[in-house]
Parts: sequence; C-alpha cells; structure tokens
Amino acid sequence: MKSPMRAPIAAGVVLASAFAVFAQSKSLGAFTNSGDVGDPTHKGTAEFDAAHGLYRITGAGADIWASRDQFQFVWKKMTGDFTVNATLEFLGKGEDHRKAGIMVRQSLDSDSPYGDIVIHGDGMPALQWRSTKGEDTGTFDMPFDGPAKYKLRLVRNAEGLAVSIGKGDAPLKGVARTNIAFQEPVLVGLFVCGHNPKNAATVVFSDVSVEAARPPVVRGAASRRR
Repeated sequence: MKSPMRAPIAAGVVLASAFAVFAQSKSLGAFTNSGDVGDPTHKGTAEFDAAHGLYRITGAGADIWASRDQFQFVWKKMTGDFTVNATLEFLGKGEDHRKAGIMVRQSLDSDSPYGDIVIHGDGMPALQWRSTKGEDTGTFDMPFDGPAKYKLRLVRNAEGLAVSIGKGDAPLKGVARTNIAFQEPVLVGLFVCGHNPKNAATVVFSDVSVEAARPPVVRGAASRRR
C-alpha cells in the first residue's frame, strides 16, 4: 500500500551490510531510551552491539505521515545545537515505503512536531517535518535509483534542521534544510517504521555519532587589546 499523495514543498525547505550477531545489551550506546511511538500493533525492539558499534532496530507501525505516527524510536534528550551521523541498511524485504532514519522530535506524542531525514525501503531519501502538533506531515522527496546503504547526517542549529546524504561509497552531500523550530529540550534518535500494521521492518545502523555543538569562545577584554 502506497503512502497518500505527498504534501507540497514548504517555503521553509531549501534544496541544498554487513550484519553481526547481536547480543542483548542494556546499553543503547549514544542514546538513553527506546520504545514505540503511537502504540503500533506489533511492538518494536532495539538492540545495541557495543563491540561493533551497531544498532539493530525493528519497528512496525502504519506510517510516519499525516497527523499521527507509529514507529520504534531509540532516543535521548538534548538541548541546543548538535549533529547526528548514522549509516543505515534495511535487512530483508518489506514494504517499499517502510522508513528508517534520524529524527528530532518534540515529544513521544503520536502527533508531535518533528523533523527527520528518512530513507524508504525502495531507496527514496526524503526530508519530512511536522511544524505544529497535530498538523499533517510535509515532505521533500529526493531522486533515487533503488535501495542501497545510506550515510546520513542531521544538523540542528539556529536556522533549523539541515540534512545530508551519501549513497553507498559516495561522500555526504547537503541536500535540504527546513526552518522548523522546537522548544527545549528535544528528543533525538534513530527510528524504524514498517509502514504496515501487520509487518515490521528491521534496519542495522552503524557509524552512529551524536555530538553537541561546542559553545562559542568568549574572549576576555585583555585578549581584545592590540
């Protein structure tokens, strides 16, 4: 089943596999919490292989779309500016519009404001956002030519969210940004949605990093003297 017709590009958007055996771990690496958003019929799971730095996340749910979302989320609270990097690869077959990526979310409410860089099961990258609680999702879909392993980067700063992608061995390239604003703190993490209430999708994330921006250096009066 395909997603509804995509929303038009908002004025605020500018163009710009190996699998290891996972051991159960209480640690979530760069994140602190995991769980389902939107109460999907089939519960998701999240495992972290600390030895290899890999996340194996399984999520079901109807979609991340319209005014309500259902998915598995692995996240932490953050404030201020930050950069999140991850490489993702879907395991096995599933819905063409199953989704995985990096998300910034205001809350765990199913209709919460959010912004993400998402890869679909058929390989299509997209920037998605919900600016206001309960609002329909907006999207900017990008050209693609089939499934692959993708490198992703999401940057939050005073201007909003900026996203970069790199397919396969290609370097990261900035592709879009949106000026969506959030209240502090926000929830930052990785997500997977099966896009079918009856089926789940599984994704392996590698090379994951979450880095807060360093505060600007304040120079003293003495350092300003010539």
